[in-house]
Amino acid sequence: MSFLAPIFFYAALGVAAGAIALHFIVTRQPTSSPLPTVRFVPTSAVRVTTVAPVPEDLLLLLVRVLAVLLIGAALARPVLVPHRRPLARVVLADVSRAVGPIEMVRDSARALLGAGDVLVAFDSSARVIRSGSADSASKLARSSRAGRLSPALIAGLRAASTIRDEADSIELAIVSPMRAGEIDGATQAIRSLWPGRIRVVHVAGAADSLAPPAGVQVRADADDPIALATSVAGLAVSDSVVRVVRGAASSADSVWASGGRRTLVRWPISGAPAGWVARTPVDTAGAVIAGEAALVTPLERRWRLDSAIAVTRVAARWVDGAPAAVERTVGQGCIRDVAITVSSRGDLALRASFARFVRELAAPCEVVSGGPAADSASLATLAGSGPLAAHDAVRPPESVSTPLVPWLLAAAILLVLLELLVRRGSAPMWSDIAEEPDAERRSGAA
Repeated sequence: MSFLAPIFFYAALGVAAGAIALHFIVTRQPTSSPLPTVRFVPTSAVRVTTVAPVPEDLLLLLVRVLAVLLIGAALARPVLVPHRRPLARVVLADVSRAVGPIEMVRDSARALLGAGDVLVAFDSSARVIRSGSADSASKLARSSRAGRLSPALIAGLRAASTIRDEADSIELAIVSPMRAGEIDGATQAIRSLWPGRIRVVHVAGAADSLAPPAGVQVRADADDPIALATSVAGLAVSDSVVRVVRGAASSADSVWASGGRRTLVRWPISGAPAGWVARTPVDTAGAVIAGEAALVTPLERRWRLDSAIAVTRVAARWVDGAPAAVERTVGQGCIRDVAITVSSRGDLALRASFARFVRELAAPCEVVSGGPAADSASLATLAGSGPLAAHDAVRPPESVSTPLVPWLLAAAILLVLLELLVRRGSAPMWSDIAEEPDAERRSGAA
């Protein structure tokens, strides 16, 4: 065990030593009694007595010293130093929609994890699992969200800081299909913070998101920008499992979606979708993101999602993270409501980026995207070379858990209360014991 702030414990030792010293210093004057008049003093031999002070209330002293030491130990923040093992691992397990069979991720993660290792399950966010990581790896579930490696790396670096004192070396491993869409501009900068190589374990990925679905049935005018975009993307067909309705959708459309594995996309031309309310005031966003596709252009935001509406997932977000399209499961299918106002003016409907964006919003509910694989140069830079990270090369954590502090403070409080009870029933600190010299005792006996 060591202390994060040992100066407080040293100060407590000084206070305890001072309390012990004061306890053995006589500060009480001996009791006095009135002397009789000289004429009444009988004639007798002079007797000399010695007074030996004997300390009492040792229990009170012990309680006080222990209370001071416990308070000082609590303020010094003690931490338990575990037994150091040769190797510890932090495993980043990809559970995003880019993953194919999730069983491969489970098996690979369980093979790497041991007692005391850390599991980080990630998609667009990261979840750190420290206790029972191997058992948790066997229960990983595939997510419908896109994967992002940057948040996972940040969580992995922080998790490695918490176990740096438990092992001589620390290994960072990534179990993922390593899609290009999971690597962004910040990934390499975050990776440079890790002082060792990274093990990359490849697993099978999902189908490529650029592969067109079976087709999209669009109910709109021929010059509607959504109809033009689906035509440019090669998605427009008369019979499909996806139906995009521009304008007001009927109850028959909802029945059609719930009756099978079908997707109804309600994309109003001017009004608000169901479950959306007017935004006050109306503002402008510079980009909107759906899956792997980003549409960068000034767009008016006229609607916001009602907080009382329950949704299955957010299908698209504005650049500030606010929902732009949401999805609800209905029966065996789903209904996707889009609150993005698209102007029919300009060449937006003819852009390839807009066609990719419409492709994402018109994807069937059961279809998940993976995207193309990352190039070999990016993977080589990510993996790096050289030895594993040494424990002293890993940055220490910003905050250290000190679970002993509450228990030490509780024990100190109990001792303070006990000190009050002991003091109320204590005797005087010193008692005087008179001892007669042997000569006087012999003369008195005679």
